[in-house]
Amino acid sequence: MKAIQAVLMLILLAGCWDQRLVKDINLIYSQALDQTHDGKIETTIVTIGAGTQNQSGATVGTSTMPAIISAVGTTPRDSRIQLNRKVSGDLFASKNRVTLLSRGLAEQNIYSMLDVHYRSPVSTTNARISIVNGPAKDALHVKTAETPLISNYLGDLLYGLENTGNIPTTSLEDILSLLFDKGTDFVLPLLHVMDHHNIELHGVALFNQNKMSGELSADQTLRLLLLDQKQDKEPRLNIKVSNDNAIKANNYATVDIEDRKSNMKLTKNSAGQFQVGFDVKLTLNVIEYPKDSLYIQENVDDLNNRITAQLTKECEEVIQIIQAANCDYYGIGKHMRAFYYRDWQNTDWKELYPQIPISVNLDTEILYHGIVN
Repeated sequence: MKAIQAVLMLILLAGCWDQRLVKDINLIYSQALDQTHDGKIETTIVTIGAGTQNQSGATVGTSTMPAIISAVGTTPRDSRIQLNRKVSGDLFASKNRVTLLSRGLAEQNIYSMLDVHYRSPVSTTNARISIVNGPAKDALHVKTAETPLISNYLGDLLYGLENTGNIPTTSLEDILSLLFDKGTDFVLPLLHVMDHHNIELHGVALFNQNKMSGELSADQTLRLLLLDQKQDKEPRLNIKVSNDNAIKANNYATVDIEDRKSNMKLTKNSAGQFQVGFDVKLTLNVIEYPKDSLYIQENVDDLNNRITAQLTKECEEVIQIIQAANCDYYGIGKHMRAFYYRDWQNTDWKELYPQIPISVNLDTEILYHGIVN
């Protein structure tokens, strides 16, 4: 009886009809998209797989070493088709860690470059996405001593910057809903290829819906995230607190944020005008202050006041920049849609947003200042 049951189970159970053997495919580990001079799309990939074709058309056997391959097409999908003609196995992006776009493409329509990734069931939407100043493919040709595989280097770089609070989380999945949300915009890391051995974070690219419309430096990005109540990472800040000291280092203080409470409020006054206020309270630990003398409470209070004033000024400058770029990073439009829906329906948000008064009320408290007393 058991034998009959076993035979029936073998007949009824379905097999793996859609299996793809590793020996038959090439896995994409990172990719970069650029625009050619005639408006076509060049896709450059880093792959390890079943081998590639040399210039004579012969297939080079399976290798565990990464290969960097480029192809040009009329669309990202077409360029992928052209890439498939250069490798011996089908290309799959299920292991892709990083997607890079050139600044030129980002300033046009970012979604048109990403549509292929959202439609394909084998693409990983957890891949990080970033903008590159200059040709994006240059980043894939960087040779690093610490991490020989460029895909791992780029992935670890972006993950590390997220974990230390230098940039927000920027995966393909995270930005998909924001691309179609008229009440919220997003930012993406802006990378700069220094030379053949280094890539650095230049800051973030600001987006007005699906187009890059401005940028912030790396330090300004920290101020942007300081006001963001969604952020749960506490960054380290270097702050200029004086102009009076001949020794330049004595004009700065470096602090760790031990605790942060941020709140944004959208209000409407009696005249029907909207305004936004940020209330932020920071608890700080001074980890570097070359001028010293923090064993005197009066000096601690003075430094605290200087930090408050400077950070408030810098945060207000960042708000002016993102408003000028029409980048509603904080989702103020979403708040208006939720709490003032009639106004939202009768308002062209992209015309109103740059004109809304936005204020910052920042309060800091130095709780720790090292073991030097």
